[in-house]
Amino acid sequence: MGLNEHSNGHSKSNRWMKLSIYMGAFISHFTAGIVNVALPGLSGTFQTDLATVQWITTAYLLVISLCLPLMGHWGDRLGHRTVHNLGYLLFTVASVLVAFAPHVTALIVCRVLQAVGAAMFQSTNMALLTVHLPKEQRGRALGVLSTAVALGAMTGPIAGGLITEWLTWRWLFVIHVPAAVLATFLAYRYIPGRQTTNKARSFDGVGALCFAAAIGFLIFGVSRGGQAGGWNSAQTWMPFIISGISLLVLLRWESRHPEPFLPVHLMRKPMLGVGLAVSLISFALANAVLVAAPFYLMTFARINHAALGYVMTAYPILLAVTGPLAGSLSDRCGPKRLIVSGLGAMGAGSLLMALFLDSLSLPGIIVVLALFGTGMGLIASPNNSLMMNLTPAAYSGAMGSIIALTRNVGMVLGAAVALGLLSGQTEEGLRHEADAFYTIFVLNLILSLAALAVFVLVALKSRRLAASGIDS
Repeated sequence: MGLNEHSNGHSKSNRWMKLSIYMGAFISHFTAGIVNVALPGLSGTFQTDLATVQWITTAYLLVISLCLPLMGHWGDRLGHRTVHNLGYLLFTVASVLVAFAPHVTALIVCRVLQAVGAAMFQSTNMALLTVHLPKEQRGRALGVLSTAVALGAMTGPIAGGLITEWLTWRWLFVIHVPAAVLATFLAYRYIPGRQTTNKARSFDGVGALCFAAAIGFLIFGVSRGGQAGGWNSAQTWMPFIISGISLLVLLRWESRHPEPFLPVHLMRKPMLGVGLAVSLISFALANAVLVAAPFYLMTFARINHAALGYVMTAYPILLAVTGPLAGSLSDRCGPKRLIVSGLGAMGAGSLLMALFLDSLSLPGIIVVLALFGTGMGLIASPNNSLMMNLTPAAYSGAMGSIIALTRNVGMVLGAAVALGLLSGQTEEGLRHEADAFYTIFVLNLILSLAALAVFVLVALKSRRLAASGIDS
């Protein structure tokens, strides 16, 4: 076989490998959002209260968040391909089982199995792209991956609404199965078997337990915030207190453990720490706006649900265009300026909404959504590329899982804060919807500016240290 033929064959295999990974990223987030709009109907179908059926969504998000670092750890030990592809198998089988669940308890159990599978391939997809692609292609690949995640999260609720209107509830859980089967086939066929060999590390059970408590109680507290009692109740704040204590214990334990569950020693590189913070904040900012925008459009623009769907597409369209482009630019020009531009775009969108809350026209609202879509596209892939390039190969799975964790937690927190403010159950006791919207966008502006300032300061400091010959 000639050199060109070999190169073309390798390039073709890489394309199929990337497609299989992108499909998994899309499907797992599509599945997370497709159920939300159907929860009231499922409550009637299973003749149970809404608080119970909400666990169909909450359990899925919670189990993914708990399992991500664990699966990243096993990916580094057993091989990213092994964990990733087994995750596809488990996810696909569990999806079929969910659709045939006889009662709500069985459905939630099957959703937990589905979430474990999703965590297996979410935690290893970035590592696979980083290991098997040349450095000059990683940024674009991670950009497409980020776009697939966002498009899955955006299209899930739309599909859920159509299925709820026209089909039975079982279609919510099987509509993606053909795509999952295809992704599984492509993954086993085209993801290379070669794997960097990493030294086996002992399992840090105490660290894993503390992490599970910190994340589990955090998400449990967030899920209770919009329920009876709201954010002011002791039942809501107690999980947050337990989560904070668990986090402090985790950080202290991990800093002294020779082989920690979470590679906290990597945070000695300031750019890694600030990159994770930017990831969490940017997804929280975007999700807060995506949750608040439909309420805003119906309250101030007074548009119907059909028009609402068209207006909301401004976000995913700009994200789909900007994400891969930003990934390519980060490969050639570096990621930092793109991240700064992305945070600036999100801040500009928040400023527009805060200044012209009562008078912004429909085209103006579309511009704001486009700014957030552009901002997320400029941030996600360059930021992921920055962090993965700073991570030693032996920890690529663990870091990929932590990045995915910040994304999931950011989305949950952004949605919870926006819904909490709009429900009028916040500590400030907001009485008017306008006040709630104003608070959401001002908070977004403050957070985006704070993240921008910290990122720029840390980047400048890292550049000075690099110029001095010190590893930053």
